[in-house]
Amino acid sequence: MNNRFESFVDVVYALNKEIQRIKSEKMGSLGLRGTDTMVLYYLSKHAIGLSEADLARLVRQDRAAVTRTVAKLERSGLVERPSGDSHSARYRAPVRLTGLGTDVAAEMDRIIDDVVRQASGDLEPTERTRMYDWLSQVLERLEAIQD
Repeated sequence: MNNRFESFVDVVYALNKEIQRIKSEKMGSLGLRGTDTMVLYYLSKHAIGLSEADLARLVRQDRAAVTRTVAKLERSGLVERPSGDSHSARYRAPVRLTGLGTDVAAEMDRIIDDVVRQASGDLEPTERTRMYDWLSQVLERLEAIQD
C-alpha cells in the first residue's frame, strides 16, 4: 500500500513541479508569473469579467494573492476595472482584460496549446479524456477527505 502512496505522490508532485517550471519559463518571456498566467487565462474565457473572489476560486489561490496579482496586472495595463464611486465598489467590480491583455492572452493560448500538444504526445483523444476524468475524480475525492 505504501508503494501506491509513494508512486502517486511522487508523480503528482513531479507533474506540479514541471508545470510550474514550464509556466515560469514560457510565460516569463511575456513578463508573467504563474498566478498572472492563470488570472489572464480565466479572464480570457470570460469576456464580461470576473470578480476577484471568482478569480481566487478558479486559480485556487487566496483572495489576497489574487488582489495583489490583479493590481500588478492593472499597473501593467493588462486588466482593468470600471472605476467605482467607492474603494469597496471598485474591488467588487469585475476585472476585465484590456486590449493589450487580450493580445497577451492570445499569445499565452498559443504557448499553452504548444505545451499541451507536446505533453500529450501520442495520447489518443479518448485516452486523454479518460486521463482528465480520472484525475478529476481523484481531486474530488481528495477534496472530500476531512480531518
